[in-house]
Amino acid sequence: MLRSRALCGGWEAWHCGELSGEVGGQDTRASTPRDALLPAMTLSPPAVAAPHDPAAEARVLGALLIDRDAIIRVADFIRPEDFYLPRHQRVFDAVRSLFERHEPIDPLTVRVELQRKGELERVGGPPALSELQESVATAVDVERDGRLVSGKALLRRLLGAAQDIAAMAYDEPTDLDLTLDRSEQRVFTLLQEGVASSLRHIREALNVTYDRIAYRMDNPQEVVGVATGYPEIDVPTNGLQRGDLFILAARPAVGKSSLALNIAYKAARRGERVLVFSLEMSREQIAQRLMAVHASIDLIQMRGGVRDPEAAAGLMDLPVEIDDTPGISVMELRTKARRRKAAAGLDLIVIDYLQLMRTAGDDDNRVQEIATITRNLKALGRELGVGVIALSQLSRAVEERETAEPRLADLRDGGSLEQDADEVLFLWKRIPGTESAQTIDCHLAKNRNGPTMKFQLVFEPRYTRFSSKARER
Repeated sequence: MLRSRALCGGWEAWHCGELSGEVGGQDTRASTPRDALLPAMTLSPPAVAAPHDPAAEARVLGALLIDRDAIIRVADFIRPEDFYLPRHQRVFDAVRSLFERHEPIDPLTVRVELQRKGELERVGGPPALSELQESVATAVDVERDGRLVSGKALLRRLLGAAQDIAAMAYDEPTDLDLTLDRSEQRVFTLLQEGVASSLRHIREALNVTYDRIAYRMDNPQEVVGVATGYPEIDVPTNGLQRGDLFILAARPAVGKSSLALNIAYKAARRGERVLVFSLEMSREQIAQRLMAVHASIDLIQMRGGVRDPEAAAGLMDLPVEIDDTPGISVMELRTKARRRKAAAGLDLIVIDYLQLMRTAGDDDNRVQEIATITRNLKALGRELGVGVIALSQLSRAVEERETAEPRLADLRDGGSLEQDADEVLFLWKRIPGTESAQTIDCHLAKNRNGPTMKFQLVFEPRYTRFSSKARER
């Protein structure tokens, strides 16, 4: 039986050049059979060299040595491990170190940096640096050559992912949905791959944080995340933050679906790309509600045959997609969200509602199942860099108290919602059953990075429209 650990270890070492046979700047691969370098395995890499372009690598490094500004044109998409030959990795790492310290980049400073790191002789000494300089006349094509280098590196990582996926298949897993999800995640990670790895020095996070603070000082009215359009929500949360899980909870018939669609509508009008998973209503019902909000059309009259072509036309170009698969599994939802992100970009996911979702397993423990779902939704938001609004039911306990105000303990099916959520917003109304404009009480009961607070919104059921009591943003 093929075992993934042996395969992955051998493949990773092989395709990144670690077993290339390069010693002291000299390439000894010709005298060492590749098969001798690979662990025994049922599925072996083909007997050809891993994708790489040593000439392009040399031209990139040569350009960096002769033009101190060339690094600016490649620093945002290339990294040391993208180079196949270890000596090239070391030279580029030295160049990048100088760049990060804002020091000049030239043959002398690079040589000194390599000496400081004890790697000058490992790259072949000063003659090797001179050879790199002579490999290119100008730095005009450094970006093109850099793309060649990063492209070959991506192909090597793709081969590594394919080997990992093959290993999982040979292990004959029993949970096929989980295996498919992990396989797709490996490939999606390559699609989304940028310069930075998941491990970053704190200076990078501090730089980003400082820039955001400076922007907020210069633009105090703007929100950093996805604006909901309601100041009562946007001010304490600074918008729906990318990677956050926002739980919107209420008892039935209070208006949580309407508020979620209002937020989606307002976000889409601002150009945010929205994906709605509706497990309770059909896409036609969602479209009707959006038309009612957009054009102030009575929803009941619309269902009775009243039409407004202009209302539909005004929604045609909104960046909103709707999936109305009933009982969708969390794995299927993640797959669809990844594909949407890769195909057209994505900023906000809305799920209506969480308790109608299922997991791939046959877990009879509903509390544990909800915990699995919320954990996956939280991970999905971070993976894709999007805000996730998940609607949730409340337990009946809230109706058994004198006050209708919900508490965090009222979140249905366990405490994982409270634990995994970054924000929790409760809705309730003091006078149930009214059809005219009504006041909805709201409580931002959890706000991981800001204050909690209570406020009110105005709900017009005939238009399924929520309005802010304050001036809308």
